[in-house]
Amino acid sequence: MDYLIQFQMNIYTLLMLGILFWMIRTKSWIESFGKRLIENVIILTAVALIIDPLSWIVDEQMFFGSYFLGYLFNLSLIALAPHIGGMMLSYVDYYIFKDKNRIKQRLYYMHFVIITMVLLIINIFVPIYFSISMDTHTYAAGNYLWIHNVLIATMYLYMLVFVTKNRKKTLGYIMNIFMIFFILPIIGMVVQIINTHLNFAWTSIGLGVLVTYVFLESSSGEKDYLTRLFSRQSYERYVLHLIENKRSFSIALIDLDNFKTINDQYGHLKGDQVLVKFGNVLKKVFYPNKLVSRLAGDEFIVVIENDQSYESVRTEIEMYLSKSEDSKCQSLEYSM
Repeated sequence: MDYLIQFQMNIYTLLMLGILFWMIRTKSWIESFGKRLIENVIILTAVALIIDPLSWIVDEQMFFGSYFLGYLFNLSLIALAPHIGGMMLSYVDYYIFKDKNRIKQRLYYMHFVIITMVLLIINIFVPIYFSISMDTHTYAAGNYLWIHNVLIATMYLYMLVFVTKNRKKTLGYIMNIFMIFFILPIIGMVVQIINTHLNFAWTSIGLGVLVTYVFLESSSGEKDYLTRLFSRQSYERYVLHLIENKRSFSIALIDLDNFKTINDQYGHLKGDQVLVKFGNVLKKVFYPNKLVSRLAGDEFIVVIENDQSYESVRTEIEMYLSKSEDSKCQSLEYSM
């Protein structure tokens, strides 16, 4: 019962990850590389959540094989930490760059795994990370366990630097989610270092996975997948709502001129970036109107419920475009 109380957070997180894994497998019919990466993070974290209490349960037990089980469990926990970190960073990299080969070239960010495995091999002969007493089967932390903590902390800090460096390659709110994805494990690791009885390290990774799935992987169809503006379906529902309630409104239909040229000359990734930035401009210009949506391609539509004039709208759009850091946005032309 004592172990049940001590590791109740592990149990709750394990149940949460199990439900999350089931949802990912059943709700999405489309297989993708990114989906497999997040599934790997879930599986590895679940394994760690199971092994963690087992390592405590076999500690100081004298049954046959308890020594080897204790050593195996503690070795596995140390090895799992950089594996999970590498999968997390691979997921973020793929989400930003959409390049499977890029992840493979970077060896799935398993460089820290290689370092850790070398140190664990050394640990068999010289207990730098931990040791298990042959006589009492008791676990004891090594004098250099701090090296492992520094390696993992360095890995997560690198992740934060990576996200910050590439913040302009995707939307701001996505970058914030990635920050949470990496900051939570750091907090969990610090908490567990301060108090080893607060088993929050693996749980914090599970929470990060949950946040990432809810905001990035699950979709209700309400928002456009690229620009995060409202979708055409949302627009049609909202207009029907206004008509049914006899509320007055206006419609602004906007499409970009010669947008195909941007895709042809600079690639579709650049075209996507232009669409996202133009969508953000529309949200600023038409605020506080709630519904700015993307119909399809380079076509946008806005439901206007205030007294914005055509002239003021065009002036503001051109002002924001001229201030853009992207030269393609500065020279962007549109029809409205």
